Amino acid sequence: MRWLFVASWAMFVMGGLAAGYGALRTFDALAHHVPPQTEAAAALANPPPLAVHPPLRDFDTSPPPFAAAGPAELATTTTTTPDVASPGPQPKSPAGRLTILLMGIDQRPGETGPGGDPGRTDSMLLVSIDYDAHTASMVSVPRDGFVVIPRHGNERVNAAYTFGEIDQRGTGPDLAKETVAQVFGVPVDRYALVDIHSMEQVIDTLGGLWIDNPRRLVDPEYPTDDYRTITVDIPAGHQLMDGVTAVEYARTRHPDSDYGRQARQQQVLLALRDRIIQLNVLPQLPQLLPKLLDLVHTDLSVVEIAQLANFGRELNRDRDIVALPPDPQLAPSYTGPGGASYINLTPAYRASVKQLIERPRVAAERADITVLNDGAPVGSGSRAAEALRRVGLVVSSVDTGVVRVSASRIEAGAGARQTAALVVQALGLPPEALVVDGISSSVRVLLGPDAQLPGATTRLAVL
Repeated sequence: MRWLFVASWAMFVMGGLAAGYGALRTFDALAHHVPPQTEAAAALANPPPLAVHPPLRDFDTSPPPFAAAGPAELATTTTTTPDVASPGPQPKSPAGRLTILLMGIDQRPGETGPGGDPGRTDSMLLVSIDYDAHTASMVSVPRDGFVVIPRHGNERVNAAYTFGEIDQRGTGPDLAKETVAQVFGVPVDRYALVDIHSMEQVIDTLGGLWIDNPRRLVDPEYPTDDYRTITVDIPAGHQLMDGVTAVEYARTRHPDSDYGRQARQQQVLLALRDRIIQLNVLPQLPQLLPKLLDLVHTDLSVVEIAQLANFGRELNRDRDIVALPPDPQLAPSYTGPGGASYINLTPAYRASVKQLIERPRVAAERADITVLNDGAPVGSGSRAAEALRRVGLVVSSVDTGVVRVSASRIEAGAGARQTAALVVQALGLPPEALVVDGISSSVRVLLGPDAQLPGATTRLAVL
């Protein structure tokens, strides 16, 4: 019966970079304690310049000029430190939310032996399944994000798996889950891990992936297993990519940036889902699965896999699957003197990720929010914008209005109804302040003389 469960999981494909292809092996889980907020705050107050580790490849010795993203900074937007869940008995009818960290490691063949370099998680995506909202949301975790790694100091987030494996072989995924959970202030329940060569095999076994590449990609410095580089040249257009090409497409960053790579990783993941549910692939799954076993490691239980399969079949890609695109404004990059790349996971970026996970329907609206001071005290517009950013909303502009209003109100189109409701709540306005008209996805915040924003800001910690 094992292949039936694996096939069900393969039909979902949102639970791993390759977990959607039946390559599943369920591990006994280990529960890990998350340090309390007081310990985290103390660690962040006097952190080491960089995490201490043995000499490994791809590490720099110069920290970036900004603070590492850690749990102490999240204290302003969340009141609890999330636990890293461990597998256990699951209900027959799933409810609530299940969040999965998908990881692809770049370990070379010569590094797999005892004492070898564990590799880094070259690809990291956070996928959240909300059974109640009937959505699946996903966001790429920038591998170069500078973070606090519990018990190891400050480093790029892709090193969390590495340090866990160095501590004790097999615990890398758990430390990666714990790190990501603390950075974004959301529970991370499960993981799925695959190496890049297994990913290539998965894609080839499925007959390749149809990818629409918007522009030609030329990377003269694509890394190889023997520590050299080759030139990768992927033409523009809609094309069927084999495993090697699809992985190169998802991993390359020199043609543009790490932001482009994150977008391509999301694109490949969705292409995997589309490929699996095609009618010409599904009948072949019983024959394909023996080739795919043991390619992916995960701590998902068999029951969870079956639940995900039933849920995934009902999802509409355009309506129910929400992705947060990479944003260099919210998560700017930095290159250190040694050439290492870092990304600043700003509080605004982490708030956006937290909202994507906790309020996927709001994130799906992608509302355009403007704030106008139409008679409120000076500075009210900026304070309102900051209040909205604290709950994960992105404000496109703040300005002084031309027409004065007697009372604050929120004007929104039907395409931004849920976002507008959150705006009303975050600013402490009465429900009747919301006016919905038309079908647009825009929200206009008109602040009148009755605006009392300091009180609204105080409430944000518990929203």
